[in-house]
Amino acid sequence: MTPSDARLAIIEDDADLAYTIRLNLERQGYSVTHFDNGHAGLVAVQQGGFDFLILDLNLPDLDGFTICRELRRDPRTATLPILMLTARTSEADRVMGLELGADDYLGKPFSVRELLARVAAILRRSKSTEGDAAVYDDGQLRIDSRTLRVYVGGAEVKLAKKELELLLMLVRNRPAVVSRDRILSEVWQMSDDIETRTVDAHIRNLRKKIGKDRIETVIGYGYRFE
Repeated sequence: MTPSDARLAIIEDDADLAYTIRLNLERQGYSVTHFDNGHAGLVAVQQGGFDFLILDLNLPDLDGFTICRELRRDPRTATLPILMLTARTSEADRVMGLELGADDYLGKPFSVRELLARVAAILRRSKSTEGDAAVYDDGQLRIDSRTLRVYVGGAEVKLAKKELELLLMLVRNRPAVVSRDRILSEVWQMSDDIETRTVDAHIRNLRKKIGKDRIETVIGYGYRFE
């Protein structure tokens, strides 16, 4: 993907910083749209067909973690490349951002040259894997995140909404193990003190529909897509 083909969104409430980022990206040939609040930016990105998002973590109305979580939950933006910007420098914040699905994490202050390099690198990686990210197909199981359809042996299988969201989450994170707590947080928006039997029930239903060997239980932790 060349700069002239890429549409970038910036969600950043610091007007001066956003202007600097936008100006330099446009000089590289990117098409850039800036949003100065989280709610407006989230809705626009979900509906706008963007190729990349630069996301500030510390927004006054809706924090970047929440925005990232919502975008990863939405099939339209589940594979959208996201670069997080933040003044927070703790390892816990970086890990949380990456676990929520951010592709990279850049601490403030940063150099414009580094930002441009990271954007270009992430877009290159995205282009090389975009077909695989949109469609999983191993010859027996096919999952198309664009059309939200699942096929087993060539026949379409109907999944409930939460079953589909859970399956997409496991596939996106393969081959990593996904904890029950994280599944509850991202798919059901529940905290980790809620009963996890809901997850187990949906896993059982998925196994019946797509094959019992496709999802592995990692005892005491969670599940992994095989």
